[in-house]
Amino acid sequence: MSKETFGKFLSQTGEKKQMQRNQNYQVKPTVVCTELDDGAVLLDVETKYYYHINESSLHIWNGYLKNMHVSQIVDSLLDSFEVDEQNAFDSVLQFTHRLEEEGLITTA
Repeated sequence: MSKETFGKFLSQTGEKKQMQRNQNYQVKPTVVCTELDDGAVLLDVETKYYYHINESSLHIWNGYLKNMHVSQIVDSLLDSFEVDEQNAFDSVLQFTHRLEEEGLITTA
């Protein structure tokens, strides 16, 4: 079963979970990431669901793999992409919320 989701730099507002900038997240150990030219595919070998993510979402994912907290990931996005701080934070917030909903990460 496929679940294509995630990843654009969206400035949309909507229901958002409160997130602290110093929050850390832990990646579920059963998730495998395969990088592609345009992003990556995340496969949860436990549930057999896979997720196609774009390049900016892969950047966020890799930040969590490196045990970076939210503000470090936002700073890294600012250095790597043409985006302002609010949009970078919103992107991290939205992507993180989706990862949590899917059970791919948990708070550390």
